[in-house]
Amino acid sequence: MAKQIEQGKFLIIECTAGELMNAVGSDLCICDWCGKPYLSSDKGCYIAALNQWYCEECYNEWAEQATWYPEDADVERTNFEFYAPRLGIRI
Repeated sequence: MAKQIEQGKFLIIECTAGELMNAVGSDLCICDWCGKPYLSSDKGCYIAALNQWYCEECYNEWAEQATWYPEDADVERTNFEFYAPRLGIRI
């Protein structure tokens, strides 16, 4: 089940590839960083600031060095508010 997770000020949704595929009407989920396709049961994270889904491994690498910029907050919030309800998250 998709859920919002804590990562500093970032708006992040942890979800499976299948949940994301259902939300966007796709039959394939590919990590936006490493480019590998994932099974519907594989977990990853939607990063609203980037408007991208990363597999767990890539997300963990990104989270270690990510910097939040206040000038991105409006776009990040817009992206989050678009995907959160589609993934079953109340905002």
